[in-house]
Amino acid sequence: MRRVALILVLAVTTLTAVSCGKREKEKEIAEEIEEIYKDGPTSVYISPDADQDTIDGLISSIKDYNAQLDGRWQTASMSYEADGSMQPEFYVEFTDSEIKYGHLKDDEFVVDHADKIESMLFGEKCVIQATSQNGVKYTYRTSESDSNILEYYETWNEEEYPDAYRGGASLSRCE
Repeated sequence: MRRVALILVLAVTTLTAVSCGKREKEKEIAEEIEEIYKDGPTSVYISPDADQDTIDGLISSIKDYNAQLDGRWQTASMSYEADGSMQPEFYVEFTDSEIKYGHLKDDEFVVDHADKIESMLFGEKCVIQATSQNGVKYTYRTSESDSNILEYYETWNEEEYPDAYRGGASLSRCE
């Protein structure tokens, strides 16, 4: 009987130690992912059975995909300023939850309005689906020919893309 009790105590102690190790690993991964997505809450599920190479690959992919939207973008449509110079209608910056539209004032980005990002898909192409403040659902998708251009479609339905393309609202990455 003592032997069974001893085996149970050792088993519980071993399981607790293994479980605590996994929790610490999960905490480290969560902190690294939070560092990538500083703009708000993000949920990523990683199996407790995932090995370190899988985890490192996932984090590297998230960083690569996040870089696809880094920096400032500008609309293709242009407008005249009071001084007669032409400027993009909007400059645009992405967070993990919003698309911020604004203008530059003394080389500083000033937000005019922001739209809510409903989904972001990364892969060969970046696809962002958002809803404007007026309730219009639209999609930005990486151009076939240039990864520094996001084409604008005033729909979420890919079948409607040919009729919903709006070139003036498409974005190009600022240099």
